[in-house]
Amino acid sequence: MANEKFEPGDVVSLKSGGPRMTIAKLEGHSVLCEWFADDQQPQSRSFAVTSLKLEERQ
Repeated sequence: MANEKFEPGDVVSLKSGGPRMTIAKLEGHSVLCEWFADDQQPQSRSFAVTSLKLEERQ
């Protein structure tokens, strides 16, 4: 969906693949996502809204 509306707490992933991530914060045209790496270390990074797809809504 090109006009996907995301909300904090939504579970998303990159359209190109990768881990399931939780949206922590909306930042204009980007989204701050958090997830756990394979070694269970917490990770966070901002991604462009257009690079994400919704996995599930809480």
